[in-house]
Amino acid sequence: MFTDGQKIFAILFIVVFLIGIGYQFYLDRKKNKKLFKGTYWVLITIMAVMLAYVTLTKLVH
Repeated sequence: MFTDGQKIFAILFIVVFLIGIGYQFYLDRKKNKKLFKGTYWVLITIMAVMLAYVTLTKLVH
């Protein structure tokens, strides 16, 4: 379906993109701490919902 080059590019793109987003979040968080209060709870909730979804779909099949 995808060539090896396309797979490598996709993985590298995702890794670099996530590092860039994380770095910018870190810089913005240092500048204005009020705006980012409670963001970790949102992240934890989203990850828990995704984990529950994957778990439930694995149990059903």
